[in-house]
Amino acid sequence: MNAGNEAFRNIPNKDSHLASNIGLLQLNMFLLCIFTGQFLNGYDGALISSFQAMKPWLTSNTEKATDIGLLNAAVYLAGLCIAPFAAWVSDRFGRKWCIRYSSIANLIGTAIGAAAGAGSTHGYAMFMMSRIIIGSGLAFCVMISPIMLQELPHPKHRVLMAGLFDVAYVGDASFPFGCSYIQNDWAWRIPYLIHLPFAAIMIILISLVPESPRWLFKQGREDEGKAFMVKYHANGEENDELVAFEISEIQGALRIEREAKQDTWKMILSSRTSLHRLACVILIVTMQNLSGTAIIAYYYTSILKLVGITETSTQTGINAGLTSFTVVMALAGVWLTKRIKRKTQIYVSWTGVLLSNIGLIVSTSLYTKTGHKSAGLAAVFFVWIYNGSFFLACGPIFFSYPAEVLHLSMRSKGMMIWTICSKVMSVFSSYVNPVAMTNIAWKWYFFYTAIIVVTGILAHFVLVETKGRTLEEIGELFDGEILQAHMDSTNYELGSDDEKMSEKSLKNV
Repeated sequence: MNAGNEAFRNIPNKDSHLASNIGLLQLNMFLLCIFTGQFLNGYDGALISSFQAMKPWLTSNTEKATDIGLLNAAVYLAGLCIAPFAAWVSDRFGRKWCIRYSSIANLIGTAIGAAAGAGSTHGYAMFMMSRIIIGSGLAFCVMISPIMLQELPHPKHRVLMAGLFDVAYVGDASFPFGCSYIQNDWAWRIPYLIHLPFAAIMIILISLVPESPRWLFKQGREDEGKAFMVKYHANGEENDELVAFEISEIQGALRIEREAKQDTWKMILSSRTSLHRLACVILIVTMQNLSGTAIIAYYYTSILKLVGITETSTQTGINAGLTSFTVVMALAGVWLTKRIKRKTQIYVSWTGVLLSNIGLIVSTSLYTKTGHKSAGLAAVFFVWIYNGSFFLACGPIFFSYPAEVLHLSMRSKGMMIWTICSKVMSVFSSYVNPVAMTNIAWKWYFFYTAIIVVTGILAHFVLVETKGRTLEEIGELFDGEILQAHMDSTNYELGSDDEKMSEKSLKNV
């Protein structure tokens, strides 16, 4: 499939430049709440990896090697169980309630986890409870945030905002690095408590974030949906042509979805086009979770030990450097997204992932056989390239693409499938990786090599090219229903009457 021509960029729009559009500035500032949630997701993921290098944490919260795997798996098991509920809440009560729950869960879970092992409390049990509560909150956030970043931004900023979501994921590893010199439990309690201020910011900001206009139209609240578009996409201009174009496309897409009854599970699982969408989602989530980067995220300490790097401060310092490098690569990925096609970006990223994976295998095996320091340093280099190559496509593709290819009526359900698949794969990785790393060490990387090769080939045949299209126009790639929305502001009608929408909002050609 060819990329679109981005024709929407040429439609007249009131104060389309960010600097002169107060409404657009407000909207983008409000969306910082979504990025805060993703920062917490990435920060939390990096913590356990850093904690493994801290003896006070190991003493307080673990008793045997499998404890670490269970702690990591607990986060994903909680998300797996709660994902269907998150989809229901999102469709029934709106997207914002999911973010509210996420922030509350982070506040409660952090308080319990930071107190683990204090006094006569059982450290492992309390920390496990903390991981379950936080995991349920993160599942709500990670599942719904990509939807909001597709449905709320101005069409000219949609791809950029969705791409930056991944940059926020790269949690700051400087906190555990700075605390690694503390010789008591505060070495890990302080970094864990960092959850609190960000969760508090989330719960305050989410009250200011407007509800998704597409969800409002789906609920029949057209006046509120139009008010959102006018205020935030046209700086208050009610007769803006781009707003008329957006409303026309949304109404037209909803009419098509209603006629095909595309919001039911029966149709989703029996329709060839809906199954194709789900295939894209499942392939992307497989690439995201079974690429081998989970080892880097959670077991970086184990990787470094395999090549003779055992000092706590050195391990946490290298991890902090990796985080900074990953941010740079994620930003490079956002820059690339506006200049090259989505599938081309995946090809570039996946080539780097494959080559660095092979390099990690070779260098680690050489160190095991020879003990040469140069081989160990080469392994660290390939780990950085491995992670950097992955994040070159992660935000613009792996987080945004699933919500992008799902039409409105199945978006929450499709993202539920994405979340469930993600959690199942993450549970597998969390529990199997430490066992495999302990028993077969670097040979376990061969498993991920095979996954990388297979998913790279499937990406060419399964994924569709979405560059240059609005959120509603992407449906044309799957359904063949071509939307030709009117740009004249007098041509859209507010209301739920299908005849009005078909006469004044849409033409099928």
